[in-house]
Amino acid sequence: MINPNQVAKEILSSDYFKNARKNAQIYSKDINKIEEILLQVDYKLSNIKFDENEKKLVEFANNMKKLYNLVKSYYQEEYKCIDIESIEWAIVAINYFISPVDFIPDSMGNVGYIDDMIVMYFVLSNIQSELDKFLIWEKNKEKIFAL
Repeated sequence: MINPNQVAKEILSSDYFKNARKNAQIYSKDINKIEEILLQVDYKLSNIKFDENEKKLVEFANNMKKLYNLVKSYYQEEYKCIDIESIEWAIVAINYFISPVDFIPDSMGNVGYIDDMIVMYFVLSNIQSELDKFLIWEKNKEKIFAL
């Protein structure tokens, strides 16, 4: 029987995850690279084929969009009330998601997103309070523009 905790441990200790972390630190200092990876996220999210009944995949896509918006707002200098370490964690999840090579290949269909989900939830566990503050800011910004 597969032990989910062991699988998560293997993914988070894999070279794929280590590369995503290393690259996030490098990319966080390069606005051109940030723009490039955000375009890749947008493209990849628009091409995921899933049924609305696949709740975990829908939740994953929604969380990825939240991280996308956080990073985009930070680098557009709209939202700066966050430390760079939290931004780097968001970039880790984004970078892992867009990587064509990872622990479980995305070519395996929706099963291929299991490792991306594990990385996402690990990142969210590290920055959830910061992300929540951003989401409140984002909602308030929308209200202001709606007036």
